[in-house]
Amino acid sequence: MRRSAARRRVAVLAYTLRAREQARRVFRSLGYAPLVLDGLDELLALGPRAGALDLLLLGDAPAMDRGGRPVLACVRGAIGEAVPLLQFRFARGAANVFPPDRTVALPRFFGELCEVVLSFLEANGLEVTPPRLAWDAYAFQPREGTVSFGDREVALDPIAFDVMLELFYRAGQVVNKKTLMLMLPSDAPASEQRRIDNLGTLIKELRSCLRLRGLHGWELETYSHVGYRLART
Repeated sequence: MRRSAARRRVAVLAYTLRAREQARRVFRSLGYAPLVLDGLDELLALGPRAGALDLLLLGDAPAMDRGGRPVLACVRGAIGEAVPLLQFRFARGAANVFPPDRTVALPRFFGELCEVVLSFLEANGLEVTPPRLAWDAYAFQPREGTVSFGDREVALDPIAFDVMLELFYRAGQVVNKKTLMLMLPSDAPASEQRRIDNLGTLIKELRSCLRLRGLHGWELETYSHVGYRLART
């Protein structure tokens, strides 16, 4: 019997907060319930269960961990040769390419990571369904970079899309600038970096273009010198 996505044994081993959270969110939006690990020891602790995974996504991994162990070799030793393994690193600068051997994906934003994971699932014969990211009236389409609400569809640039997605995931919380910046490229080209550095302006744009003033059930609030909060109305 073919197992549903939710019953598949998929895992994420990621070494940065951004890689870990973005990969978790991608899988969940596709109906999967990933096992999320933040270090080699957690994978090794699975013992024989590591070799029973349907696939493993390895994110932002260093060549050597803090204990001086070669990460990739140890991961492959733990899961065996049969488990599909894909590495990804959030690319710095403007890079958005695959190396010649295509063993390491280099996405820069959530939508690109979503494409990477979808391609990986499809290549390994696992279930592929459209991502579902919706909060009441607001539905995000990461592959297209758009947000739909009411009878409107708004296209966002990747930075705005990822900022808005982060605020929805943290709805009800006051989110400071540092937290938002952790989920964005750390070494962006100058034009993107200016946009990241001016998050206050970006928030105003999002509040306006997505009508986040309580008109569709959500309001995007600004707390001066503290952060931003997306609240239900």
